[in-house]
Amino acid sequence: MPSSLKLILKLILGLALIVAAWVFFSTQWGWKALPDTAPLTFEAYDDRFEQAGAKAAAELEAMRAEFGVPGVTAAVAIDGQLVWSAGAGWSDLATEAPATPDTLFRIGSTSKAMTATVIARLVDQGVLDPDGTVGDYFPDAPNEDWLELELDQLLSHTAGFPGYENNSDWPDAYETLRMKRQYETVEESLGLVDGSRLLFEPGEDFYYNSFDVVVASVLAERASGLDYASLLEREVRAPLNLTTPVRANAGPAPEHVAQFYQSRQNGQVRPRGAVNVSQRWPSGGLYARSVDLVQVASAWLDDNYISEATRERFWTPMRLNSGEVNEQGYALGWRVNPESTTRFGEDAPVRIVHHGGVSRGAMSWLILYPELGMAVAVNINTETREFGDFSSVEPEITRLFAEAAGRTPENARLPD
Repeated sequence: MPSSLKLILKLILGLALIVAAWVFFSTQWGWKALPDTAPLTFEAYDDRFEQAGAKAAAELEAMRAEFGVPGVTAAVAIDGQLVWSAGAGWSDLATEAPATPDTLFRIGSTSKAMTATVIARLVDQGVLDPDGTVGDYFPDAPNEDWLELELDQLLSHTAGFPGYENNSDWPDAYETLRMKRQYETVEESLGLVDGSRLLFEPGEDFYYNSFDVVVASVLAERASGLDYASLLEREVRAPLNLTTPVRANAGPAPEHVAQFYQSRQNGQVRPRGAVNVSQRWPSGGLYARSVDLVQVASAWLDDNYISEATRERFWTPMRLNSGEVNEQGYALGWRVNPESTTRFGEDAPVRIVHHGGVSRGAMSWLILYPELGMAVAVNINTETREFGDFSSVEPEITRLFAEAAGRTPENARLPD
């Protein structure tokens, strides 16, 4: 074998060893076991719920320990009033900061429900029409295929937009996965998908994604004359007297934001690498506290905040052109199950309105029981293997407070 070829082979082998070593150490570096004991606090804001609150806090800690979650918070509201909140584990392991009701988490796609709240308010004000098209509010949209898409199709994922994995707008599609670029406005982030093809004709099918809700938010901005951040303040935080939701990656981070982690099944965690979610503020880029999420959800039951007609329009699962309800029971910014039996059993169906979210190092779950007048939120600062792992604590929390409040489903009347 010629000496030059031997040299090349040695160089290739050496490079392969370097790469293998880098991969090994990068995947093993930084993992630490969670401490054996963790802080746990809760507060019942009404004496009626002291016992239920103590049991719910114990359930929350048990879930955290079972699935290796660094920190978790939860909250319950009944009839629009916050009745309980709790935190278990750590907001930040390095500083030993506990997870408390003041902790902010990335809420992923639960942001969609927050955006739907803004848009529902604008519908009530006559600023937006759910049947209105992109062309009505955004005639200079960068893709002419969008002009005939209706607002309700955008909010229900029946408009035909692609997701991150099948965005044909290269090389911008890579940026949606890399999540490093900063965007200053919602409209600016549409450059990530403005050259992409729709997956199907509007209304023909359902495809869950984030881009359509971003477009819907631009319609809200154009129709109202306010940017998305101002709309969140005017339509959500100010009227409900809340601290969150707020945009992540929008200037200096607010106080009490959790550190986000990767987790392994053996109970080890390490800090998650930084990502920038400014590309998806309306659909997956908000921070929020559990205590604020339950109050946003509860506000939907207040006719003075969102009218009954608008509420039911937004909570009616979208039908496709075929007349069939879409596969996820997705309505306008919310998933809806009119008669869920998974919470209280086959003999006690109850309507649930909900949304969950995942955002690299965080998971969020928000659920509303309209006929019980109850809302529950759970947030964590890591990702469990299955979404149902961490959210599995919610039905027991709900049951405890439903019983304490005398709001069990057999006493609730579902709408005709």
